[in-house]
Amino acid sequence: MMLSEDITKREKIKKKLSKLHEQSTSWMSDLEFMKDEQIFLEHLLSTHFLDLSKSKLYEPTRKLIKKLKDVEKMGSDLFDKIQLHNKHLSTLIESSKYKGKKGFKKEHRHIEKDFETYELNFKYVKKKIFNMIKDIMKNHKQKLLIKKE
Repeated sequence: MMLSEDITKREKIKKKLSKLHEQSTSWMSDLEFMKDEQIFLEHLLSTHFLDLSKSKLYEPTRKLIKKLKDVEKMGSDLFDKIQLHNKHLSTLIESSKYKGKKGFKKEHRHIEKDFETYELNFKYVKKKIFNMIKDIMKNHKQKLLIKKE
């Protein structure tokens, strides 16, 4: 009876650790996608560079580019942190001894908070860039309509 309880407990622990591993893998996938989006945002900004360098937009654009770079660095650091965490989780799952499990859960919660913070920062920057570019495109469209008449 004691042996089967021990096996069941190990299976439960392994299942919980596997869920943490899956979540970590999902975060890494999301970060890779957001990295591609950041490249697109940089391209979008460079495409509209002349309009963004005009006096009234120069300072907000400069701040936004700095924020984008900060978010990129944050994402890169977070990816590395999650990747290392995920490797440790894999090792722990494969091991028959689950020492340090509580430490992993705590670390996982910290990473989860970091990921949520990163995601909020990224979405904020992305929305700001889209709104800025949208305004520029509206102005171009209005100028084209005025010229055609």
